[in-house]
Order: sequence, then structure tokens, then C-alpha cells
Amino acid sequence: MSYWRKSQSQCIVKNNMKNYAGLIGKLLFVVVLFAILYSYAMFQGGFVSWFLFFAMLPFVLYMFGLTFYPLSSWEFNRSFSKQILQTGDKVNIELTIHRKLPFPLYYCIVEEYLPPTFDRVGMKAGGYQYLANPNALTSEQKIKRVSFPWFKRKIRYQYTFDDVPRGEHHFHTIRVKTGDFFGFIRKQHYFTVPSSILVYPNQRAVGISKRMNSFEEGATPSSSPMKKDTTIVTGIREYTPGDRFSWIDWKNTAKKNSMMTKEFEPQKSSDVMLVLDASEVEASKSLAFEGSVELSASLIQAYKRMSSQLGFMILGEERKLFPFTKDVNQHNNMNHYLARVEANGKMSFADSLLLQHNSMPNNLVLMIVTNSLTPELKGTLTRLKQTHAHIVVFYIDANERIGPNEQQIVRELTISGIVVNVLTENEMSQNAFEVNT
Repeated sequence: MSYWRKSQSQCIVKNNMKNYAGLIGKLLFVVVLFAILYSYAMFQGGFVSWFLFFAMLPFVLYMFGLTFYPLSSWEFNRSFSKQILQTGDKVNIELTIHRKLPFPLYYCIVEEYLPPTFDRVGMKAGGYQYLANPNALTSEQKIKRVSFPWFKRKIRYQYTFDDVPRGEHHFHTIRVKTGDFFGFIRKQHYFTVPSSILVYPNQRAVGISKRMNSFEEGATPSSSPMKKDTTIVTGIREYTPGDRFSWIDWKNTAKKNSMMTKEFEPQKSSDVMLVLDASEVEASKSLAFEGSVELSASLIQAYKRMSSQLGFMILGEERKLFPFTKDVNQHNNMNHYLARVEANGKMSFADSLLLQHNSMPNNLVLMIVTNSLTPELKGTLTRLKQTHAHIVVFYIDANERIGPNEQQIVRELTISGIVVNVLTENEMSQNAFEVNT
């Protein structure tokens, strides 16, 4: 993105220099035209020749004034209806031009140079039917508006984008073109108007069929108060309605002549580490990566609502780690990073994940979100299974790309005790994610 902004700035400087060079040619044209008309009137004489001269004189003077009219003195302002959006939202953009000198302009064409990130079409769940062909959701966007301002000092242009894609989008360059009535004099100028909007990934409800629990790690009580570790007795207490029959301590009941039940250690929820595969992907899997980002954002929101300890790691061009927390601001930082993340990691995801093995605490619930299942990744996951309480894999890809090799890897991972969720067009197009843990 920074390279795109730099190249745009260089183009602006180059084009504006060409405009100044063309000013001399336009001035010579006006002078020659005026000289021809005046010479014709002087040598020809008569009413017709002088009438023609005076009839054309306003247009010649207008062209002369337009040649020296400074477009560069214009002031631009770009405003958005919303600065922070979600994928697929609509945004209204308004360009406002302030002119100090109300020189009459017959027409004015404003062209907005959109960032390349806007070539994607942002979509909700329904767009994932194109997982196998993400090019169907790619279109080159062009914004060009025409107005007839005449003496107006303030000119406004409005346009709307219905489906904004995820990412941080930097707007930069605007081109203005105008001219005279006959098209003899044409002027243009490039303006640098930097501004940006941030588009967060879409979030959906997540239906989790089974909640993972552990008694060795974590300090967050389970959401169900009736779930206890019935193998670790910490004391006894008097019976209360709702206690299970198997919890009654018959020996102490006989001693105290009162119904007594065993007190167990409260069950703890496991610390969950969510890992997103942001390694470089081919263009055909770009939509699958968007699905990975959306699922990650939805899982973060789901665990935020459950008040569970959640850590988040992105393995791409750089390693980004958000430590275990229930803090709302930390969850917001996760979503903020997900809005910007790109699949640009040069190292394979299997190797990156293996490098993080020693830095992770043991007995975690590992949740892996990826769009590629390889034998190398299977080996890494099998190795991680030896030191972690549970591993859940979310594999997102087009149905037609899941061949016999990928199906075999899914079976082998399942046999080894790793839960694998395969999400294709059908699962990704639902209004809510339904996953197994």
C-alpha cells in the first residue's frame, strides 16, 4: 500500500509538470488566434469582418483567462458517512471543492483514483458461494463525476459504495479536468487528498456444539455451575436441593445424623489459543483467507461473550501475539489487527507453527484456522497434540479443491484425536457458523 501511495505521488508531480509545460503552448494558441482575427478585420475591413472579430473576442478573452486560471488554488475535502465499518457495509463519500476565485467554468470533471484494495467486493455470508472463483467478486472501480459550476465557489460531488471490502483503505489522488466551450483549451490538475477508512471483518454468531473443559489450566469458572470435577473432593457440606444422589457422603451422614454431600473442586475452563494461518496464498484462495479472518473474528467475539480466557496468534509475514485475557480493549485490538491482516507470510504455516511450539504453555486448547491442509501441517499438529489438552482445526476451502489427499489428512487427524471442521461453500454461506470442538 505504501508503494502504491509513493507511485501515485510521483505520477502527480510528473503530470503537474506536464500541465505547466503545456501552458505555454495554450497561451501561444490563444495569441495566434487573436492575431488572426484582428488581422482579418484590419485587412478585410467592413461590417462583417469586424462583427466576426468582436463576436469572437469574448471567447478569446475567456480562453486567455482560463489559460491563467490557477486550478492548483482549489481546496479539496473528502468526508465519509462512517470512518469505521464492517465488511459488506455501505459508505457514502462526499468531495467538496472550495474555490477562492469564482471564475466561470463551463464544466468540471472530477475523477477519484481509488486504492487497489477497493477492487475486491466486500460481501456477507452469501458471497462465499464463490470460494472456488474469487475473481467473480473482483471488479475495477472507477469514480468520475461531471458538473457545470459556472460561478459557484463551492462544488460538491457524492458517490456511494454498497459493499466495502475488509481492510484499511487509503484514498489519495483526485484529478480535475475543465476547459472552454469549444474544447480548444483543456486544463487538468492532480490533487493529493489523503484520507482513509477502516473496514473490520464481518462477525457472525458461532454455534459451538461442545465446550472444552480442563482442570489443569485456566482460572475461569465454567459457565455451568452444576459441572464439577467429581474426582477431587475438597470437603463436605450439608445437603441442598439439586445435589446429585451420587454426591451424598453416607459415612459422614451417619456420624452427624444429617444428610451431608461431598464438596468438589469447581471445574475450570481451558485457556484457548486461537491461531490464524496468514501465510502467503495463491490468488484462487484469497476468498478462503477472507473466510478465515471472518471466522477468527467471530470466534473472538464468541469467547468474549463467554468471558473465557483467549489468546490470539497470527502467523504471517510477522508473528503477532495477543496474550490470554478477558479484557475488552484487548479483544478490540485483535479485531483492529484482523481488519488489516494480509496473507503474506513467506514461511509455510506448518514451520511457523512448529517454531512457536516451545513458547506456548502446555495443556492449551489450540484452535487452528487455516485454508490449507498439508502433510507437513499434519505432522506439526500431531506433535503439538502430545503437549496440549485439545486441538481443533478449522479448514476453510472450496469443495472442489478438497481432494483425496486432504480427505486422507482429515481422517488421520481425526483418528489421532484432533477435531477437524471442514467448512466449504455450504457452511460458509450460512448466517451462523456451526462448529465442533
